[in-house]
Amino acid sequence: MNLHRSIQCLLVAGLVVFAAGCQNSYRQTAQQVVELELTGRYAEAASTASQAADGNRGSTTNRVVYLLEAARTSQIASDIDASAGYYAEAYDIIRPYLDTKADARVTEAFTTTLVNQTLEEYRGTVAERIMLNSLQALNKIAQHDYPSARVELNRARDWQQDAVAKAEAEIKKAQKELDSAARKQNVSRKSLDIPPQLQRAYSGLVDQEGYADWRNPFTSWLRGVFLLANANDDGDIGNARFDLRDVLSMNPGTASLVDPDLQAIETRRIEPRTWVVFMSGLAPDLEEFRLDIPIPVGNVNYVAAAFPILKPRPDGVTGLRLTADESTVDGVLLANMDAIVAADYEKRIGLIVAQEILSAAIKTTATWAASQAAGDYGAVANIAGILYQAVSTSADLRGWRTLPKSIYAAGIPTPASGTLSIHSSNGRLLAEPRVDPDGFNLVTIVLPSSAAPTAAVQSLRLDPGPRPAPTTTDGSSSG
Repeated sequence: MNLHRSIQCLLVAGLVVFAAGCQNSYRQTAQQVVELELTGRYAEAASTASQAADGNRGSTTNRVVYLLEAARTSQIASDIDASAGYYAEAYDIIRPYLDTKADARVTEAFTTTLVNQTLEEYRGTVAERIMLNSLQALNKIAQHDYPSARVELNRARDWQQDAVAKAEAEIKKAQKELDSAARKQNVSRKSLDIPPQLQRAYSGLVDQEGYADWRNPFTSWLRGVFLLANANDDGDIGNARFDLRDVLSMNPGTASLVDPDLQAIETRRIEPRTWVVFMSGLAPDLEEFRLDIPIPVGNVNYVAAAFPILKPRPDGVTGLRLTADESTVDGVLLANMDAIVAADYEKRIGLIVAQEILSAAIKTTATWAASQAAGDYGAVANIAGILYQAVSTSADLRGWRTLPKSIYAAGIPTPASGTLSIHSSNGRLLAEPRVDPDGFNLVTIVLPSSAAPTAAVQSLRLDPGPRPAPTTTDGSSSG
């Protein structure tokens, strides 16, 4: 690498290092939003996330992750219209990547390898895209826009099918391109493998059995019960059967939840039913793990690199018990979001690690070459390069942090009294909402942590019909 090229790399990188401040700003905002959610200050969390999303619409780098947080926190705070707007805006940005655009771009690859992956445009992981449209479907149900809810559930299914069809192929293609870039930089392919220290940190994250190929039982179940409640023809009934059976294939432990609905389909005795969904805790966090990698560059034997480590959150109220008209039903763990996020993460981690190691090697090579070519000013060039590396070495910790940790569900025939009493497995009262005694209902409960004093609750009519009395965030009727 000649002096001109070395200085060019360092200067170009230096011009974009200021963007690292955006990463720090994101981390601070995300931490603040999470802390507000964990303590049950849902309106404050929504306000904070919305301000960040509104202020970062011009940032192509981070706008999607801000929009996702604003959408979810607004949804938890029962500001459905705002939530639906943010979800729609995020979907419009990432929609082209469903079937037309490739997720990897050459121009981004140069910038992110030269600096770090935080400068790459955040477009959401596959798991996040599926949840985006699944949660947007809940908004559309709350707005009594059932045709749009159907569209959103179909979009969630499309993301999953698209991922199975092409996501792994794109990951392999990107890995091949990184291998080629490594050869040009005289970096061995073996050097890009996950180091043993990281393998230990990544191993045993969460049991991912049943969540391969980006499968999400919550999405399939929600689509199944929605079609069951809104069936227009035999095609809808057939699709509901398929989705509910798919849930069983992913998670056999859901039999007590799914079997009554499958039996209703088989006997064609589909009567009003009420389901409760309890979204507990928050999704895994990402932490930075710094490590020296043994790659000889000039007279340097190690290069510094930073990697994201997935850290599940320990807090979360578990279990679900539903009581109505003297009948009690225990819920099931429908979806382990920790496992879903981890399964998605595991598919991408090899690529993330290889790109970070190559980035570290390129920056070290540029620093060493510049110091050698600078003659009497070599020491200055070396110091500048070292400072640049220290500033620019940063793991990409972006992710949708307000997704739930666990999703529980239970179902019963719709009670004639229209009243429910819902508890966690340890007896904590979560909500006592009212539902429409004449229809299909869906009650959603969100409790980000055991420290949150109250849960956020919504009682939704799942099929077209009169609107139920609105409920407050503590589950009581406001009417």
